Amino acid sequence: MIFRKLWSKIDNYFSKDEQLIINSLENEKKEHQEQNLLLQEQNDILNKLVSEKEQEAELEKFWNNKRPQTSWRHKARPLFENKDGTWDKVNINVDPRIFFTNDNTLSTFQTVSFDERASKCLNWVASNITYTPDKEGEFWQFAYETQKRKLGDCEDGAILMANMMLMSGIPYWRIRLNCGEVQGGGHAYVTYLRELDNEWYVMDWCYWYNESKNFKKSWKDAKKYFGIWGSWNSKYMFGDLPKD
Repeated sequence: MIFRKLWSKIDNYFSKDEQLIINSLENEKKEHQEQNLLLQEQNDILNKLVSEKEQEAELEKFWNNKRPQTSWRHKARPLFENKDGTWDKVNINVDPRIFFTNDNTLSTFQTVSFDERASKCLNWVASNITYTPDKEGEFWQFAYETQKRKLGDCEDGAILMANMMLMSGIPYWRIRLNCGEVQGGGHAYVTYLRELDNEWYVMDWCYWYNESKNFKKSWKDAKKYFGIWGSWNSKYMFGDLPKD
């Protein structure tokens, strides 16, 4: 009550013009405070983004250098098709990185997180591609060939999945194509560095899909996967020459 009376006397002390000036100054002060608060929030967001980007750069560097980078070629493509429809047994030695292609005709997913996109790519390949072993020797298909034919063996589906993941915006260094020994013999499959915990997970569309979906099989717990002969992402190669 005393404060109100005092404030009333102060109001009466200033002229109307002076009061307008005071009110204007108070409004300007309030606007400056709001602008400073907004600027601080923007700086906080920017600093967070910069920090996340730096962390991503460190992870990329770490995983691209954890294993020695190598260079090898594999007899992955037949030289030509014979008139009777069979493939010539002489295959071309190719750099397996050629199977990463910038192909916007592939099915992709643009969900919120990289992990959701990776999971959807695995499920799509498992649901749409029929596992069909090569009849004569090695014949690695490009992603568009597998998507069009709707069939292929282990490396064909893995190549398609890896390309779908890449075209869905997942960083290249979080995606690995692998050839290695598993329970039952040689196999090709994808491993993915999950964004949630930065752990590697097996993404196997054909041999043990049910164990791979929903990130059930981390690499460190994947007992059916004995070792890797060779692995690669779209930029770098690791390990030795895959066995024929």
